Amino acid sequence: MARDSRHGLNRRLRVNPVACDGVGICGHLAAELVRFDSWGYPIVTERALDQRDLNRATAAVAACPKRALFIQDSRY
Repeated sequence: MARDSRHGLNRRLRVNPVACDGVGICGHLAAELVRFDSWGYPIVTERALDQRDLNRATAAVAACPKRALFIQDSRY
């Protein structure tokens, strides 16, 4: 589990299902973090992001045409 020890944070990839149109770019850029439901909408992992995952998640967030993905910081 990746933590930012300086701030006591866990980082997780999240999706806003209302904003998402199911384009699918996120699944190509972060395949280890995103799977798709039967309608093609993303289901993101619940695990905290390590540095490698954070890099992929950041790329997916930046590429999302609907800005439906985001990285959430939470206290542990």
